[in-house]
Amino acid sequence: MEIFETHPAITALRNGEAVTDLLLVALERTLRRELGGSNIQLSESNIRKAFNLKMTSLLAFLRVLLEFEALPDYKDIVERNFEQFITQHQYNANQIRFLRAVQSVFLQKRRLEVTDLYDEPLDRFGEDAVERWFTEDEVNELIYFTEQFAA
Repeated sequence: MEIFETHPAITALRNGEAVTDLLLVALERTLRRELGGSNIQLSESNIRKAFNLKMTSLLAFLRVLLEFEALPDYKDIVERNFEQFITQHQYNANQIRFLRAVQSVFLQKRRLEVTDLYDEPLDRFGEDAVERWFTEDEVNELIYFTEQFAA
């Protein structure tokens, strides 16, 4: 209840105000941290078991629970921001395909580290795909970008 009463994203939604994607990601992080540990252990799999609802994020569960139609799913937030990230750069087709795969990995793990760029399934692009297609600065920019949306 404290999260519902005090979190700035929920307060803004209750007041019909616009909420930034970063504030929504902060809400997802808060929900995971506060409800995912200790005795509660709220997770997507536990939601499925208890409520027979298939949820991809705690934001999606909150949308259903509180009937906040304006609350996007975490997946939608990540996809929208990856799209913006890609369009802000002059990437070629290979780089874009790789970044779409990175997006998929990110959504599964809810985070991304440099080593993830060399692991399955991204290694299917070739063991040197990162070096062939991206500069060190571009890799650092990608990691910084994903850190903002890590949940």
